[in-house]
Amino acid sequence: MGLFFRVTSVCNAQEVLGTSGLMNIPTADMYKPGTFKGGVSFVQRKLHSDVYDYNTGIYYIDFTPFPFVELTFRETLLKVSKGGRNEGKKGFYQQDRSTSLRLRPVKEKNNRWWPGVVIGVNDIYSDHGGSRYTSVYGVATKHFDVCRFGRLGLTCGYAAPFDDGVAYDGIFGGMAYSPDFFKDMSVVIEYDTRGTNIGISAKLFRCLNVMCFTREFEGVNAGLSYMYTIKY
Repeated sequence: MGLFFRVTSVCNAQEVLGTSGLMNIPTADMYKPGTFKGGVSFVQRKLHSDVYDYNTGIYYIDFTPFPFVELTFRETLLKVSKGGRNEGKKGFYQQDRSTSLRLRPVKEKNNRWWPGVVIGVNDIYSDHGGSRYTSVYGVATKHFDVCRFGRLGLTCGYAAPFDDGVAYDGIFGGMAYSPDFFKDMSVVIEYDTRGTNIGISAKLFRCLNVMCFTREFEGVNAGLSYMYTIKY
């Protein structure tokens, strides 16, 4: 994936693919050890127009077994002709499996300038060799208090695709702002190597994450996920 900037006091999810991050980019944040997350995303055509030329959906599960490791499994709905032939009415009869692995060698420090760093890979192995998410990336994230009014997070990174990967290629970045009066909400702007996204995300009832964003004000993308942490 690419670079990103992030601004928030909570660890949001990269809701499109299910990993820790902003909207459509990852960050160097990690969930608490023992955290499970499951969710769904609605992906508008504009977001990945040269990957999928139609609106689609993604569902995923995510697990953080240790404070420095995160694993994600997802399925993307594919619109094809029934029976796999290029004739007849098309529908969501197939799905594309996809996985992500994230490792955090450097944790963010409380001093002013020391960021967290994560190295991640999407689809290091694909059954059919046709995944469009395949990429390896590095990302750094740093949070700052903003004049006692809230929390700002900046993230930047670089993604390099391999095999058939086209979804993430190059520099990405973003930032998110969480106000003190609602610390579980973030206003986000990001560049995901392909375009600029603006949106908002929030954590409700301590376990429900919701988000909505637009790619350059052309269409809407949305996500909903449930998160639970086992204490061990």
